[in-house]
Amino acid sequence: MSILQTIKSRRSVYQFTSAPVKAKWIDQCLEAAIWAPNHKVTEPWRFWVLGSDMQATLAHIYADSRAKKRADPKTDAFNEIYDKAVFKFQAIPKIVLVGQVLNADPVMCKEDYAACSCAIQNFQLAAWELGLGVQWSTGPVIQDERTFNALQIDSNQVELIGALYMGKPACVGESGRKPVEKVTTYLD
Repeated sequence: MSILQTIKSRRSVYQFTSAPVKAKWIDQCLEAAIWAPNHKVTEPWRFWVLGSDMQATLAHIYADSRAKKRADPKTDAFNEIYDKAVFKFQAIPKIVLVGQVLNADPVMCKEDYAACSCAIQNFQLAAWELGLGVQWSTGPVIQDERTFNALQIDSNQVELIGALYMGKPACVGESGRKPVEKVTTYLD
C-alpha cells in the first residue's frame, strides 16, 4: 500500500477483537513515532506501554472518573457505571500512553506538542500498516494526578497528551473528507 493509501484508509478504531498485540508490533509503531519531525530535534515525546497490572490500576482511575461524571458515588448507578468502565478499559488489548516533556518556553512547548502529535500520527500509520487499529484518547484518565502517581511521573515536567488504545479492529467505520479545493487557497 502506498503512503497516501495508508493515510487515506486509516481510521480511529473504537472496538477491538480480543487478539493480543505482539510486543514487536508495538516496537515497530514506537520506532515510526520517534522519527516524527521535531523542531530543534528536541524529541519531546515519552511513551509508557502498559502491562496488565498497570492497566488494571489505571482501569480503576478511569472508571472512578467516568462514574463520578454520571452518578452519585453512593448509588447503585455509580457502581454499575464503575464496573462497566473497569471492564471496558481492561478489555482494550494494549494501551500506550504518550507524554510531552514540558518546556518553559511557550513557543517551544507549542512546537513540542506539534511534534508529539506528529509522533502519534506516525504511530497510528505504522499500526494501520500492521493491521492494528488505534484510538487516540485524551480523556480524564491522562489528566488525573493518580495516573501520574501510578506512573511515577512529575506532572510539572511531563504532560500526558494521549492514551493510545490499540488492537486488531473488530470493525472499521467509514470516513470522508472535504475536497482539497474546499479547504485550500492558492495565492500569488
